[in-house]
Amino acid sequence: MPHRIKWLTEAHYQDPLVDYGSTEFVLQFENAADLLQKWRNPKLGRSSREGTVIRLANEANRTITTIENTLLTTSLDEKTERDLIEQLKILNFMLNFTLPEALELINTDQLLSIEDVLKFIQKHLNLMQQEIQIDVGMAQGILNQLKDITDIEIKDQFGRSRKVNRDEVLDVLGRTLANLIIRQSSLRPVDQVDIKPRGKLLLKETFKAAVLRTSRIPPDEVISDDIRVVNQDRLSLIYFIVDVSQSMSIPVFSGGLTRLDGALLTSLGMFYYFNTVNRRKRRSFDTFKMHLVPVTKLPYVIEDKRKLEDFLYNAEAKGKTRLVHALNAVHNHVKSYQKNNDFDVQVIVLTDGRPNVPFEGRVPGVKNKFLNEYLNESTTNVDTKTCMLQLNQFFNYLKRNTIREWDISYFLMAPEKFRNSDLFKDTQVMLTGITKPVLVDPTQIEKLGATIIRNMVMG
Repeated sequence: MPHRIKWLTEAHYQDPLVDYGSTEFVLQFENAADLLQKWRNPKLGRSSREGTVIRLANEANRTITTIENTLLTTSLDEKTERDLIEQLKILNFMLNFTLPEALELINTDQLLSIEDVLKFIQKHLNLMQQEIQIDVGMAQGILNQLKDITDIEIKDQFGRSRKVNRDEVLDVLGRTLANLIIRQSSLRPVDQVDIKPRGKLLLKETFKAAVLRTSRIPPDEVISDDIRVVNQDRLSLIYFIVDVSQSMSIPVFSGGLTRLDGALLTSLGMFYYFNTVNRRKRRSFDTFKMHLVPVTKLPYVIEDKRKLEDFLYNAEAKGKTRLVHALNAVHNHVKSYQKNNDFDVQVIVLTDGRPNVPFEGRVPGVKNKFLNEYLNESTTNVDTKTCMLQLNQFFNYLKRNTIREWDISYFLMAPEKFRNSDLFKDTQVMLTGITKPVLVDPTQIEKLGATIIRNMVMG
């Protein structure tokens, strides 16, 4: 029995990154960032695509040498010898025609990723049957072996190396980061009750908490931290608005990790975090629904894994900061697709600067006269003033919504000294009566996910 348990455990956690607590392979946040950058890199650089073709060529060349030596020095049966000769034909065709043509297409930017390269080679091998009499199934088998070369190698904090299949990178990273957020945030409910959210007061649990805190029966007093209420499990729609403007390209670690990389990792981690929480609640419905809203020229809502993968793969730090447009996209999405009023809405904004593109359409709500007077006396440029007025107007409209509850969280990615800046003060004034801006030091970006979760739950 023990050996079966060990076998099942190894089968379940065959990828060391899934079992984050493993003492054999410990993945830190910067390792995760490195893995994400390597996964994204084929789209961003020609050299990696050329390198893939060269590695394929080297592998094919080594295989040819091995097969030739086997044919010359080993006694083989007729079928084995025929199969090896077929493999030689395929490999030579690849070296002489397929790979050189792939390299030429890469140099003319017609193959933009490693995936494009592999698809081209596969198509080329299928056409090979028209040129020479070969077994296409065998050609596909060789291609599958060559694909292994494109697996991504990573190292843990102790320098140990492992390989991760490109198709599994997001799942590996997502589960790892979700577990990291869970441990960092430490917000698991105790005995099916929560601390201090709204709900029906549980006298017994509150009394027990006060006894444990004071070590006295009866306790001397009951304070707010002792209060326990029924975990009502209100359904929550979560919209994570992520700034991907040009300023997010600033590196924050010596290894080249940028603010954008940190934001992408946080987005992925939170997506998997809420999936994990939903599974642990063991309900027939999901308590949380996670959405991602990139602040692009035309902001859109991402709510499924496929769209998330496309965004993570293609995201670039460019353009201006259209926060009002992104907030409008959230509002429209809730109105159009989330008509169930049982759902509360949590809007989380992550940015590293000023909104600077005013919204040209109608903004719901009423303009704040005090904020308008305040901004008129500041040195802020006109576009940013307009954006801040629009955001304040929109946020206040949502907070006063009587149909459902809207919660707003606003995170500024900047060092601690940023608290003394005009922008931080302007942001504070803009968010008066709505929420307080939370400053996140970019050099502590690995804690961003846990910081967001704590602020969401604890308010």
